[in-house]
Amino acid sequence: MVSWDAEVGSALIVAALFLVLVGCGEILRGLNACSQEGTRKFVHLTGGIVSLCFAYVFKSHWTILGLCIAFVTLMATTRKMGLLQSVHGVKRKSSGDILHPVAIYLTFAATSYFEKPDFYLISVMVLSVSDALAAIIGVSYGFKVYSVEEERKSLEGSVIFLLSTFLIVHLGLLLLTSVGRMECVLSALLIAVLVTCFEAISLGGADNIIIPFGTLFIIMKITTKPIPEIIGQLCSVGIIFLTTYLFGNLSGRLGTSGIIGVGLMGYAAWSLIGAEWYIPVFVCTVLISLVDLFLEMPGNQDELLRVRPIFYMFAVSACWIIGANLSLINRLIDTSMFFVPYVVSFAAILSIRWKWSQREGNLASASRRRVVPRFIAEGNFFVRSSFLSLVFLPINHFLGLELLNPAFSAVTCLVGIVVSDAIYWGIGKRYHGQWSRIAFLRLGMLSVFLSSSLVFAANLWFYR
Repeated sequence: MVSWDAEVGSALIVAALFLVLVGCGEILRGLNACSQEGTRKFVHLTGGIVSLCFAYVFKSHWTILGLCIAFVTLMATTRKMGLLQSVHGVKRKSSGDILHPVAIYLTFAATSYFEKPDFYLISVMVLSVSDALAAIIGVSYGFKVYSVEEERKSLEGSVIFLLSTFLIVHLGLLLLTSVGRMECVLSALLIAVLVTCFEAISLGGADNIIIPFGTLFIIMKITTKPIPEIIGQLCSVGIIFLTTYLFGNLSGRLGTSGIIGVGLMGYAAWSLIGAEWYIPVFVCTVLISLVDLFLEMPGNQDELLRVRPIFYMFAVSACWIIGANLSLINRLIDTSMFFVPYVVSFAAILSIRWKWSQREGNLASASRRRVVPRFIAEGNFFVRSSFLSLVFLPINHFLGLELLNPAFSAVTCLVGIVVSDAIYWGIGKRYHGQWSRIAFLRLGMLSVFLSSSLVFAANLWFYR
């Protein structure tokens, strides 16, 4: 039973504390006691520390939702009016001030639903402490810098984030839960590595959402596993990232953030479904790394593939992995039903990139790496779809998906690639030279989603 008098009273006290902290940030900025990034992280850190008590003070998520709405409104209004420069004054474009209270509420709601208040504390502490330390150390002592699209991050900041997250998760699990000691160490190491990767490639303040949810999701998944399985997960992370680095970095096609993005995609496939589902990710990694037909879109042929194009390339594939995982857990549909649309999501986006090379006349530069014969490289949509189907569909054999009909899988894969091409170029040719690079990346993601969804529906109908 919720005592609303106590809830409202506690909420007013918390609101007053937050306002005091924001006021302290303004005073520090006015006295030039630290940089604007420093005042922003001061508010972020101290506000997060106050939020740690929520799981033990508040009983209803509605109270936290009210606080969230109030502070999102405050942040949005003051940003529009040019006030609270201690929070909004950073030069880089970021929505972290809005996303931070939203992340606190969503994490609280999730942990309340699963009755895991200790996991809330660990997740929010990683968000508040690790993120702030990484930013402070990175700005002050970061010399080894890497690019994440338009933003720049430092290796020193990422290392501090890794160490801080490991200590927070390890001590939190050890002191607050019944998880065994060895499990605490191994789980903390896995979580620290993965969440550091998420933080490293987050843009525009998205880390405020990704960090606590990533931490919470992995904690809930990994702390129920036996030691051998956790060790296996750690080994899979090492194998995937090493493989991605060898192909991406040594070929000069993937930037640091691109390598991290592909590695995380591969780990998601391996950990959520099985090691065999990593094979399409590996094949795609080899193709975009070694074959010039699948370079970045026109005008940027020498630019490394970083996290944004990688995200739009693999976003639909990630959706099919999540769908297969949910189906596996709930035993709703055989996971093999998701495999052909999963393959189509890779092949279709590669076909689109291949067509860009043809359209922009980049086949001459592509001939420097004559991995694909020229008559195939210059082929029409049927040649492209047939070639990519032949590359990806034999994976069926290695997966042991006897349920799938080879002929039907081949036809639906071909049709899926062709439909994706038709949607993309049917719309895109009208806006060639007008739309931005990101707009075309989004169009590619949408066309692949529609075509792979059609393939999924066809598989459900055929195998019902």
